[in-house]
Amino acid sequence: MDHSDDLNQYVQQLEIFRRNDFTRDQMIQDLLVRHGQLQALYREKCDDYSNEVESRRMWQTKANNLGQEVSSLKKANESNPFVFVIIDGDGAVFQEALLKRGADGGAEAGYLLWTEIKNYVTEAYPEAASEDWNIIVQVVLNVDGLAKKLHSSGIVPNTTTERTLCEFGRAFGRAQPLFSFIDVGSGKESADHKIREMLRVMVRVTQCKHIFFGPCHDNGYLPVLEPYKLDSKVAKKLTLIETTPAEEGFKQLNFHRVSFKSVFMSEKLPERVQRPAVMGMPPPVSLPNGAPTRPASGVGPTYSANNGVLPLRPAADNPSRITSPPSNGSQTTPQWTAVTRAPAAPKTIDISPAKKAAARKYYLLNKDSQRIDEPLPKIDPAAEKRFKERMSREGNFCNNYHLLNSCKNPECYYVHGEKLSAGELLVLKQKSRGIPCSMGSECDDIGCTLGHHCKWFRDCNHVHCRFEGLHDIDGKPRVKVFEDGSMKIIDKL
Repeated sequence: MDHSDDLNQYVQQLEIFRRNDFTRDQMIQDLLVRHGQLQALYREKCDDYSNEVESRRMWQTKANNLGQEVSSLKKANESNPFVFVIIDGDGAVFQEALLKRGADGGAEAGYLLWTEIKNYVTEAYPEAASEDWNIIVQVVLNVDGLAKKLHSSGIVPNTTTERTLCEFGRAFGRAQPLFSFIDVGSGKESADHKIREMLRVMVRVTQCKHIFFGPCHDNGYLPVLEPYKLDSKVAKKLTLIETTPAEEGFKQLNFHRVSFKSVFMSEKLPERVQRPAVMGMPPPVSLPNGAPTRPASGVGPTYSANNGVLPLRPAADNPSRITSPPSNGSQTTPQWTAVTRAPAAPKTIDISPAKKAAARKYYLLNKDSQRIDEPLPKIDPAAEKRFKERMSREGNFCNNYHLLNSCKNPECYYVHGEKLSAGELLVLKQKSRGIPCSMGSECDDIGCTLGHHCKWFRDCNHVHCRFEGLHDIDGKPRVKVFEDGSMKIIDKL
């Protein structure tokens, strides 16, 4: 064999080895690159996996927490369910028999209303545990205004109207722990605003299962209720309490309506009985010709409360009697002359001083039948000083005890004790006159010691006078009204 051929063969073989080595190196380099890429992808996937695990755990934790919150909310929604009752007490008036009984009537009214609501709810929700539902009742009203209506309609006497109504309200609130009798004072908007806002809040409270709304006497509530008739969730749990017949607008709302006739009046309060107009009183009765006359005491014409003329009533110590001429025109001998012609009989003469008849109590009316307070004498400064000194030592005096000689309140916390002197009583009267009577110029309580108008009338310059609305009245008295209801003209028009 030729050695040159062997060398060439080796060279060729070496070249093959070199190419194979290069190919192997390239393959190894490619493997290393691919491996690096795969490792990077692996690490990325591992990171993604870890993130997913953490996220899942986080969301799982949140889901668990939210689930617990939802469960708690469900339990909360199911716990303490209640029925809400809101009533406009100025229009929905309790039964007359209940109001007259004061505290006893208030307690019974609370029980009757609770029973009516309970029975309605039990029937309306037969599948719910309605026996566990609380009943919240709010009666919103102007106590002073309703007291005036009750008095003017003759349901409760003026002397006890406001006290009776307050006692009724307190007993009503005590009848059930969630019952309230809320006095918002004067002004129609005061009650309306409170009632509207309470309704707005309660319709969205999930624990509030049913609402009873008592405004069917007042069309002013229609705009408040209109939006709810299209909301099925609210409409199905809203019931209107109908006392007096519902106005047409309420009927068109198509809400359920219910009447509790054992609790509320089904008719409006009767209009007040007007006092007889002073302008329309008949003229005084004239005496027959030839009849003897006496001083003015007891001879003036008197009028009954129904504007009828009562017979002339001579003074008790006058033995004469006035007789009218007979219809045939013949004259009869007056009885007083017959008395003087009777034979004289022996008699014992009582020389003791005659007892002075007690002055009849009365109050004054002007030409418009409004009560006018009789002016009081000027206060003695010395008496006023004694009064203030005693009041600083003992406290405020009881008007009824000192001015009317009678206090029927066994729990009265005002000072009784030793009677005040005449001068001190005058000071107390002046102080009492500074307190407005709840009935204002409509008051017909003959023993009322409070003020019935501003003593300055139209000349008052007090910005915040307590006698608001009682300035623009005629201050000239025209008529005396006595305890028995009879009247006497004291100033002719």
